[in-house]
Amino acid sequence: MTRINYQKFIRSHGLDIICLIILFIILFLVVSYRIKLQMGMGPGWDTYAFLDNALEYAGMGTGYIELDRSPVLPFLTSLVFRAGFVSELSIYLVEGILFILGVVGFYCLLRLRFNSLESLAGCAVYISFPVILSWLGVGYLDISSVSISIWAIYTTVLAVKRNPRYFYLAFPLAMIAFLTRFTAGFVVFPIILYILMGGNYLHHLKKMLIGLLISVLIIIPYLVFMYQKAGDPFITITSLLSIQSESGSGLAAHTADSLYYLKAMDIFVSIPGQFHNQIYYLFILIIVIGAVIYLYNLFKGRNFHWNSSIVKFKTLLLGGLVLGFIFTFSKISSMASIGLVVLICYVVYDLMRNREKLDLDLLFVVWFMAQFIAHEQFAQKVDRYFITMAPALVYFLILGLNQIAGKLKISFRKVNITSYILPLLLLMVALLSTNNYLIDMDHSMDDNNANKDLVDKMELAANWLKEYDPQYSTKKIRSNQWPAMVWNLRTYMDKQPTWKTTEMVLHELEKNDIDYYVSTEALNSEAYPRVAQFGAVSIYQKNPSKIENKTKMLYIGQNWQNYIDDVLGLKAYVIYENVGQVVRGKSTEIDSHSLEELQKYPYILLYNFKWKDQEKAEELLIQYVESGGTLVIDASGNLEGSFYNLDNTEFLDIIITRKSLQANPKIEPDNVKFSPFLSDGATWYGAHYEPTNQSQIQPIVTADGNILIGEQKIGKGRIIWIGYNLVWHAFHLENPQEKALIQSAIGV
Repeated sequence: MTRINYQKFIRSHGLDIICLIILFIILFLVVSYRIKLQMGMGPGWDTYAFLDNALEYAGMGTGYIELDRSPVLPFLTSLVFRAGFVSELSIYLVEGILFILGVVGFYCLLRLRFNSLESLAGCAVYISFPVILSWLGVGYLDISSVSISIWAIYTTVLAVKRNPRYFYLAFPLAMIAFLTRFTAGFVVFPIILYILMGGNYLHHLKKMLIGLLISVLIIIPYLVFMYQKAGDPFITITSLLSIQSESGSGLAAHTADSLYYLKAMDIFVSIPGQFHNQIYYLFILIIVIGAVIYLYNLFKGRNFHWNSSIVKFKTLLLGGLVLGFIFTFSKISSMASIGLVVLICYVVYDLMRNREKLDLDLLFVVWFMAQFIAHEQFAQKVDRYFITMAPALVYFLILGLNQIAGKLKISFRKVNITSYILPLLLLMVALLSTNNYLIDMDHSMDDNNANKDLVDKMELAANWLKEYDPQYSTKKIRSNQWPAMVWNLRTYMDKQPTWKTTEMVLHELEKNDIDYYVSTEALNSEAYPRVAQFGAVSIYQKNPSKIENKTKMLYIGQNWQNYIDDVLGLKAYVIYENVGQVVRGKSTEIDSHSLEELQKYPYILLYNFKWKDQEKAEELLIQYVESGGTLVIDASGNLEGSFYNLDNTEFLDIIITRKSLQANPKIEPDNVKFSPFLSDGATWYGAHYEPTNQSQIQPIVTADGNILIGEQKIGKGRIIWIGYNLVWHAFHLENPQEKALIQSAIGV
């Protein structure tokens, strides 16, 4: 670059350079200080899980891996592990770097619409949000996925407006964002809208296809890995819309209120304390006033040619789409709702085609709404989920500021200095908020840091166990803090189910023949006496002579493992071959077992079960029963879905259908008092059984003449058919008489 060009570049971009330098300084100070605080607080639950996964990706693991966790953050952390830095600090640094890159990308994205100071102020506001500062550097997925989503959006805009070769980056970045946090995949909706608004997608089709191909190449290693580990490469992707695929760690609310994230927005964007309300209302006021000015400018002086039939049609279409969205919001799938928003924004753009920058504004509308709709449908509302909406909210805030500055023009040398003064004031507010929040966080950490104490005590417990039993890695170990103990002990362990009582915890330990149990909950049992204690963390060791002998049953399926022990009154050991949080393979599939494996158990329980080949699975079960086994089936868990649906299907010569029961059916015999058959006040559904000519079920209990519990004898064994989701009914409504009836029918 010549001297003249260099000087010209400095004159043209000098303010941008200054703003970027300021932004980097802010980011360095905030990220380093926040990571320092996090080192003092210690990892959270999910952080340990990602660290465990990172160990596995780095080839240093023990076989324990939570397959339903998104892979990118632990994978990047595993690269640091491979370099020799195996520490909690590694994941904090990786997330911190991604955050810095994301904020820089956000500045670049804002610069496409606003001036340098407005963009800097927007980034500062984004950094200052309490929901950002509280989760920054914790080692969770939310901030990292948003950072990558920002770059996916930015490169999409560049691809449409400047050079279609940016699609080579845009689509792969969107895929990486999805693999960083699965719900970040909804970024595809604003990307699709912007491409459609650009109008040149057919001319750019070749480059778009190359970008998509690169995206496929990125996800293939993950799919291969999932196939090797779980037998189904798409299991986590197909559960994208399930909140159960993510931990609910954080400030959470269980509510059906679809507007929760709007009503609780003040705690996400404004620091607590003396000026909490003032800052929040300032943000809202800027957005509202800016929106009014924006809409006024949008419609001012425009001739819509209302006599045109095309304009009338588009206007009616827009009205229909808006009404459709209003009446179906939170009542249909998130995909459908977001799709309606995309269509609405596209029709708006089509009606206002010549409005400058309208495409960017609508892009952010869809970005916000896609994440808002995706998360409002989850029953559990978690504060950190709002991070996915934060960039779009900041955009609207700066857009409002920009519109207000345009109305309050104060010119100096033909420059509207209001557009620089207002962002400077907002920048000062954001920096003060950030400073105050971090200082308060530091002080509150000094006063009471229960998490750090727990982290330290778990580390002490792990070190003690290593010395107490040098062969600990060959033993069966459980913990109610298992991700942390896997990290500290570097050994495999199954996750520990959450039980209501100490008796149920002990039952779980005894049936799985656990050698050591590390827990923050106190046990009082001769079968598992305490051998060490470190604050709230205790270590319990099995005493084999005190373990109770009970009948063993094998459960194949999903969901019953969470409550069948309770329903059976802890009278039997229900063995569930847990394979981690992604449930596949032998734990759910009937024909993944051999006949010899099944015959080791006098009882087999089936609920929400699967198979590789249904005919072979049925043949296997018949052979098991004929040899003298007892098979207990409730087909109520197999009445929905595409792959293992038994509704209106014959299984083991029994025709199964999904039917309802009256709230208070006539029960025969009537010696048991049943709870009403209602599901949250609505109709109760479950499996109904009709024997074919080749089979016969002897009713044990009927409801309105339908089989509630029935027995079918085959060879030396029998099948106990349980209808209408009775096991869940007994557990959910805590009916001891129903539980006793089920126990008697099964024979425990």
